[in-house]
Amino acid sequence: MIISISLYIYIGEGLEFEIDQSNSLISSLSEEYSIDFDKSSTINLIADNNKVDVYVLLKNVVVNNDDNNILKAANASLKTHFSYTNIMMLGNLFFDNQRISYNLVNTVDIHLNEPSLNIKYLNRLDSGNIAKDSEFFPLNIKADNGVLFDGILELGIFSMTLNLNQFERKSEIQSYSFALESHKQFPANYIGQFFQEVVLLYDKNESVYFNMNIKDQEANTSDNTQIINGTLRIRDTKLELKEFPVELKPETIRNLNIDLNVIDNIGQINFLGSVTNPKVKLKLQKDHNLQITGSIDFKETSEPYLDLTVNGTDIFFAKLDNGNLNGITDLRVLISGKNVLDLAGELNIKKSNGFLVPLTNSTFETQHIIKKENDE
Repeated sequence: MIISISLYIYIGEGLEFEIDQSNSLISSLSEEYSIDFDKSSTINLIADNNKVDVYVLLKNVVVNNDDNNILKAANASLKTHFSYTNIMMLGNLFFDNQRISYNLVNTVDIHLNEPSLNIKYLNRLDSGNIAKDSEFFPLNIKADNGVLFDGILELGIFSMTLNLNQFERKSEIQSYSFALESHKQFPANYIGQFFQEVVLLYDKNESVYFNMNIKDQEANTSDNTQIINGTLRIRDTKLELKEFPVELKPETIRNLNIDLNVIDNIGQINFLGSVTNPKVKLKLQKDHNLQITGSIDFKETSEPYLDLTVNGTDIFFAKLDNGNLNGITDLRVLISGKNVLDLAGELNIKKSNGFLVPLTNSTFETQHIIKKENDE
């Protein structure tokens, strides 16, 4: 009681002091968590009848991992509070055995304004091997109007909230939300690395625009409970098809426009393009003659389920091993599946060249097994 009254009288309505990194405790904490900040950073204490509010303002914050900058921010603010009882218990523990009881720490809120985050050097938070009786405190992190990098590649502008249980050596994610808006000319091959089955379907110079919003209110469960919302747009570009699930020669798709709108993990896609006919001058091939519509289920993010319809008119085709065997067709193809795509449709052959027997209209059903690069 005497200590509580003394603290209340001493702190009163406010006490501010600078964080001295020459202090052994501050220095050890800074070194342990690889955090550096300006010496003008401050701590403010405000006392009332039953607790002390703590406000920390860190200036020019830098967080490192193996000498690589993970996070930079001009300002980082931290807010929490301690009851007088917990202050005395924390003090006793620290002076007795030089440790802090995490259970005595109240929720800590951290806010970062316009941070720079480099995910290339950010290790995934590991929540394994945490004993049920381990001490922790709730940690909430919020970042606004930040710039996201992957190495030297700037991905776009992001905001996020991250709610953790912070243990002594580990962090366990409870929930999160993350929003990212790309730049207008973002390289498409960066997105392709997460979807290996289509990584060879585009030219390396293609660019896209997208914004995305992901949230998960139960990230600590074994179920995939994340919800994805966002848009992907491609405008007036070309697509170099390097692979195709049938024995036909892929032709370039020009004047390509794609709109993908994802609402709660289900994406609606509209794809318009012009399939190149190598026997016709490009300036005469301006009209879209290929359309893809349908839905994509992103409940399993890296392996989306497709339910698409492909419509084409005056589509040029040729055999892979003999370009002299070619023709013109209208087509309608239904595509469904994930790792194994079911293809079913109709071909209306308008013209064929080089075949001993002229090709006729036909219907077909087939399966295309998607194999990733390292599969046997």
